[in-house]
Amino acid sequence: MRLSQIYSNRPDIFGPVRFNPGFNVILGEIRLPENPDEDTHCLGKTTLAHLLDFCLLKQKNKEFFLFKQQSLFAEFAFFLELETLSGAYLTIRRSVAEATRIAFKLHDEPRRNLAQAGDDAWDHVNIPWERARQMLDGLLDLRAVKPWDYRRPVSYALRTQNDFNDVFQLAKFRGRHAYWKPYVAHILGFDAALVTEGFELAKQIETIQTAAKALRNDLLGTDATLDTIEGLLTLRTQEADDLAARVEAFDFRLADSQVNKELVEELDRHLTAANHERYYLSVNREKIARSLEEHAILFDPESASRLFEEAGQVFPGQLRKSFEDLIGFNRAITDERRGYLLAELKELDAQLRDLETRLQDLNQRRMEALAYLRDADSIQKYRELNKRLVTLRAGIERLTAQREAFLRLREKERERVQLEEQKTKIQQLIEDDIEVAASTSESRYSTIRRYLNEFTREVLDRNALISSKLNNEGNIEYSAEYLGPDGKPSSEDQGKSYRQLLCAAFDLAVARALLEQPFIRFLYHDGLLEGLDNRKKLNLINAIRRIAALGIQQIVTVIDSDLPRDDTGERFAFREDEVVLVLHDENDAGRLFRMARW
Repeated sequence: MRLSQIYSNRPDIFGPVRFNPGFNVILGEIRLPENPDEDTHCLGKTTLAHLLDFCLLKQKNKEFFLFKQQSLFAEFAFFLELETLSGAYLTIRRSVAEATRIAFKLHDEPRRNLAQAGDDAWDHVNIPWERARQMLDGLLDLRAVKPWDYRRPVSYALRTQNDFNDVFQLAKFRGRHAYWKPYVAHILGFDAALVTEGFELAKQIETIQTAAKALRNDLLGTDATLDTIEGLLTLRTQEADDLAARVEAFDFRLADSQVNKELVEELDRHLTAANHERYYLSVNREKIARSLEEHAILFDPESASRLFEEAGQVFPGQLRKSFEDLIGFNRAITDERRGYLLAELKELDAQLRDLETRLQDLNQRRMEALAYLRDADSIQKYRELNKRLVTLRAGIERLTAQREAFLRLREKERERVQLEEQKTKIQQLIEDDIEVAASTSESRYSTIRRYLNEFTREVLDRNALISSKLNNEGNIEYSAEYLGPDGKPSSEDQGKSYRQLLCAAFDLAVARALLEQPFIRFLYHDGLLEGLDNRKKLNLINAIRRIAALGIQQIVTVIDSDLPRDDTGERFAFREDEVVLVLHDENDAGRLFRMARW
């Protein structure tokens, strides 16, 4: 996989940059040295690396310059043409306005311009970003980095100034050791699965230790052992059961009666209702009794006849018969109504008797309740017993919680020990893996070491060494150091220029070691010549040219003031075919994007 060209739909502002398969130079020229307001570090050398990353489907970020300056770049679409490992060419289209919709086109001929091609000219269009990354991974077919996708080697291949602080850990991976260390182990030829498993075990152990710490906090101030807790729990439970039985059988049946003010008030309400009911029934009974008395027939025909005779009058026989019939009729009605009244009176008497019984019961209960409430000593004793019972039960709950915490803590400790044993085995396997790789001259690890040292000796006349070991946490640790004449690590790699060169040496050594593998074939190093003296700069240029001839495409950005000079003061000049882009500070046309600074 190499870069072929990058261009846009706005060639008047961003013209095409065409790369050759070997050594490529992005040259920044200082044409106005007298103008302090101009700066060749703002021409776009680093921006080009970011733009290549964008076209290689870097995740969208609002802080990325294309989106941070949305108003300037909203109409831009960028096209990156790649040479695949099969020799075919692949163009990727990604616009700023629709950055999550990607298009792909495979073709046989290089340097095609598809900026004006319609959607029907593309093999795949409007592919969602996540799916597009999967498709691109398949199209590039970088099997040498599996199970990782193409984005991991691309991250190392595009080194900007922020990525030269550490040989192995890029700025974008800061703090995420489990993210990049397994990949580096794989690249160096180690068993990356062991490294990954080691990190997973370490994470599980950390999780268990956090849980154990929380459990210990629950046991804070507890000096007892689990056995002591179990014994105390047995004793306290028995004591609580005994006390509960005493409360249950408390004198005066206080516990059973559940006497309280609310109960007395409830009894009063029932008594009032019963008295009202008794009054109502009594009134009704009185009315019925009066009705029975009022319905006696007082007219007697015999008495009326004698009264008529005494008055010398004749009591008519027909009138006598009419009175007798009327009296008979009234007596019949009165007898029937009387029967009803007597039945109702009987029912009222029964209800009154029941009500009297209920009132007696309510009054008795009320008297007893009031007696209980007045018995302050009994209440106090009952309260004390309940208070002791509540305290005991709270203590039992606390002991139960402590026992559970002890049991969980013991379980966590056992899990931790098991995981620690597994981690120890993994560590031993990693150490064995490192030892075998280091002692085998044809291993990838030894090959990368050899290529890196060869490069630093050629450029700096210094030996350099990659080493791997397990740190205090039991995780793999990588280091790359320059060696002094005594073969011991020196501090030269702490300087910016030497450390930067060591990063490039590692990238080149990996690319050389994997040259016959399905791996990337390009590297972008930003400002690689900065800080070196003239002889070492010339050595570096010659070394890059030599390695580029092997088939590793290299893109280096450089400012003309950093170019070496010969003994006559003549500035070094790259070959014409090596300089693929010239930027300058003379005007806006000298910038990567031919527009005013944003």
